[in-house]
Amino acid sequence: MARFIGGVMIGPVKIPLLFVSALIVLSATTGAAQMLETETARLLPARSWKVGSAFEFQTSGEGTEAAMPLAIEYGLANRLELLVEPVPYTAIRPNTGRHATGVGDVEATLTALMRHETQSMPAFAVAAEIKFPTAHDSLIGSGEPDYTGYLIASKRFGRFDTHVNVAYTFVGRQDNVQLNNIVSFALAGVYHPSTALQVFGEALGNTGAIPGTESSSTPEVAGGELSGTLGLGRTIAPGLLLYLAVSYDTNNAVLMRPGITWRFQ
Repeated sequence: MARFIGGVMIGPVKIPLLFVSALIVLSATTGAAQMLETETARLLPARSWKVGSAFEFQTSGEGTEAAMPLAIEYGLANRLELLVEPVPYTAIRPNTGRHATGVGDVEATLTALMRHETQSMPAFAVAAEIKFPTAHDSLIGSGEPDYTGYLIASKRFGRFDTHVNVAYTFVGRQDNVQLNNIVSFALAGVYHPSTALQVFGEALGNTGAIPGTESSSTPEVAGGELSGTLGLGRTIAPGLLLYLAVSYDTNNAVLMRPGITWRFQ
């Protein structure tokens, strides 16, 4: 699921802790813990697990951001899945103003499959997400809970797997702050040239939370933006996937995200 850190929308990624030190050598982070930030209707089977993380580093004209998000997914039933995404480390380093380092917010998402894919129709799922305000610094989190609902569709076309999301977020706000709720979309495609290799890309967009503006002057509140991502993943062992993604957004920010996911039962 996507999250907002330092005014930039970033999402989830997955990785065992022993691999994190190697990732730090390769790059630093900003906050997603799955190969795709786009949600999919490909749910885990009952009693199956998927865990992981990523190490992200984002740079722009306004400064740098880094994060190490984690993700834990569990198949509650064949049509029901729970995802929990903590961010144990976040660092915000603007060129001007104070810096912040600490834990980020925690997101919990429950996804239900409504319809299996057929030859002519995609699979459909719905999801409900809660952001718990566990961040202690106002540069990292807003201090208020957010609530998001998702409509999700997934369809295969040969070696291509495609996913589309539409979401609406009820933004938590303090009594003295006026904020808009957020509408967002996501479109992703994954190409499988071989059993072990995956090439993926996605486009993400969201409206701004600040009334009458497309971007936010408040660091912890999301501004409107569009972003695109390209990446490559490779399965190195049964259930174990390594990947690298590069993203660019309309705030002229570049994000590098190496990560790993491990799926087991």
